Amino acid sequence: MVIMSLTTVFLFSGTVFGWGAFSEMLQAEGYYDYLCTHPDPAKPCTKQLQALNNAFTLATTAVSLVAYLNGWLVDSLGPTKVTIIAGILASVGLMGIALTKAGSWSKQEAEGGHFDIFLWSTVLTAVGGSMTMFIGYQAPFIVPSSFTLLIEVNSCLFDAGTIIFPLLKVLYDLGVPFSAFFWAYTVLGFICYSLFSISWGMNQKELDEIRAAAGGDEHEGPEHNRPLEQRSFMSQLRSFEFVSIFIYSIIMVPRANMYMGTFSMINRKIAEGEGTMSSLNFVNTITGFVIPFGFVAVPLIELCMHRLGTLWTVQLTTLIGVVYNLLQLVPSLHLQLVSVVIFAAWRAFLYSTISAFNGEIFGVKTMGRIMGLCFVFSGLTNMATGPLVNAAVDSGDFTRLLIEDLVITIPLPILFYVLQRRRQGGGAREPLAPETPVSRAVSHANSRRKSIIDPLGAMSMTRARSIPVFAQDLEEEINAGVTNGPAGSSLAEIS
Repeated sequence: MVIMSLTTVFLFSGTVFGWGAFSEMLQAEGYYDYLCTHPDPAKPCTKQLQALNNAFTLATTAVSLVAYLNGWLVDSLGPTKVTIIAGILASVGLMGIALTKAGSWSKQEAEGGHFDIFLWSTVLTAVGGSMTMFIGYQAPFIVPSSFTLLIEVNSCLFDAGTIIFPLLKVLYDLGVPFSAFFWAYTVLGFICYSLFSISWGMNQKELDEIRAAAGGDEHEGPEHNRPLEQRSFMSQLRSFEFVSIFIYSIIMVPRANMYMGTFSMINRKIAEGEGTMSSLNFVNTITGFVIPFGFVAVPLIELCMHRLGTLWTVQLTTLIGVVYNLLQLVPSLHLQLVSVVIFAAWRAFLYSTISAFNGEIFGVKTMGRIMGLCFVFSGLTNMATGPLVNAAVDSGDFTRLLIEDLVITIPLPILFYVLQRRRQGGGAREPLAPETPVSRAVSHANSRRKSIIDPLGAMSMTRARSIPVFAQDLEEEINAGVTNGPAGSSLAEIS
C-alpha cells in the first residue's frame, strides 16, 4: 500500500504544475492556434498564449478550490472509496487530452465555442491529482514507525511530480508522438489507481481502528484562557494568528502558481530583448527540471525551524520570495537559471512553513480545515492572476506584473512582526484549575511529549498528527494509576 501510495502521488498528483514544458508541447501541437490570424508553432500569437495560460490558471485554481472538499471526503468516506473517485477523474482527464489529438472534431468544437475537451480534461486531471495527494497523507498512519518520514516523502513526491511533463518534453523532442504518450499515461493511471484502491481496501480496517483510537479530549475552563489549539474552530478563525496565515497564503500561493505559469513567456521576452533565442529552449528545459527538486531544501528548512522558530522562518520565506522576483526583473536569460533555483527552494519553504505554522498554532483537530480554507481562498485569489497575466501578454511587457508581484508582499513582514510581538507579550497563562497530582503528571508528560514528538520546537503537520494517540494512551495510564493505587506511587511510575 505504501509503495502504491508513493508511486501514484509521484506520477499523478502534481503533474499539472510542470506547465512550462507542457505549454511548449501544446504550442508545437497547435492547441488554440485557431485563435491566430497566421498560426506559427515557432511564434505563438498573443491570443493563443492567453488561452493556454487560462487553462493553467483554471486547473491550478481548481486544485485549491477542492482542497477543503478533498480533506472532508477522505475523512468521511475513507481513502479506499476516494482513491476510486480520484482514479476515475485522473484517468478520464488524461484520456480527454489524448482524444484531442485523435481527430479534428475536438478542435472544431472548441473553435465553434462549444465544449472545450482539452480545457476541462486538464481541470479533471488536476482535481484528481489534488485528491490523490490528500489520500497519500493517510498512508503513514498505517506505518507509525515511519510516520514522519512517509509524510515528508509524500510532500516531496507531489513537488517532484512536476518533472513528468519536462521528461515528456525530452521524449517529445526525440520524436515520441504526443498522443501516444497520453494514451500510455491513461493506461498507467488505470493500473496504478486500481492497485492503489485494492491495497487500501486491504488496510482500511486498520486505519479505521487507528482513527477510533485517536479521539480528541474535551477541555474545561473559559475558552479565551486556553491555547489556540484547545479552542473551538470558530474561535480559531477569529484569532489574529489565523488572519495572518490566511493573508499570507492567499498572497504567496498564487505567486508560486504565477511563476510556473509565466516563466516560459517571461524568458521568451528576455531572450528576444537580448538576442539569445537560440538558448531559450535549453533554459526553459533546465527550469522545468529544477522546479521539482525543491525537496533538496528540506534540511535547510528543518535547520531554520530549529534555529529561528516558525515565525522567523516565515519572514525568511518572504525574503527568499523577494529575491527570486527581483532576479526575474534582470534582462538576462541565463540569470534566470539562478532565479529558478531560488524559486524552487522558496516553494519548498512556503508550503513547509504554512503547514508548520498551522500545526503548531492550531493543532491536529482543526489543522485540516484551516489548511483547506487557506488553499480554497488561495484558489479564488489565483483566479485574479489570469487577467493580470493576460494584460502583460497584451502589452508585451511583464515588468509591471513582476513589480506588482513584489509590492504585494510588503505588508507581510510587518504583519508577522506584529504577530510575533503579540505572542511574546501574551506572557504565561495562569493554570485553569487548582493543581493536583494528576495535573502535575499531565504537565510533566506534556513536556516529555514535546521533546519526543517535536524536538525542533516547531510542530509541523506531520508531528502534530501523532499527538491524539499519544494523549489518549497517556490519559488511560493516568486514569488506571489513580484508580488502582495511591496517586503518588502510580504517578511516580508514569514520570
